[in-house]
Amino acid sequence: MYPYGYNQPQNMQIDYHAYVPVDPYTSYIQPEQFDPNRQPQQLERRVAQLERANERQEREIERLQRRLQRVNQRLRAVERRFNFPFTPFDGEY
Repeated sequence: MYPYGYNQPQNMQIDYHAYVPVDPYTSYIQPEQFDPNRQPQQLERRVAQLERANERQEREIERLQRRLQRVNQRLRAVERRFNFPFTPFDGEY
């Protein structure tokens, strides 16, 4: 027994080479933070759906513009053949 009535502390061996210091700034688990670049899945799906619809509409517009151009070329050929006067309005037929 220790002379003052207290139990004598055990001699503990500490391996100082195995000690890894704790960084007080990263030791706690960070809560999940809001990432403005990461939208909720529902919004991402809706955006993807709208992008696909937009691409479809752009392809349709391009197809119709080519078709209109061919119609205008045919119309000019008919006008030249029958000598119709060229009467443009708003720059086109």
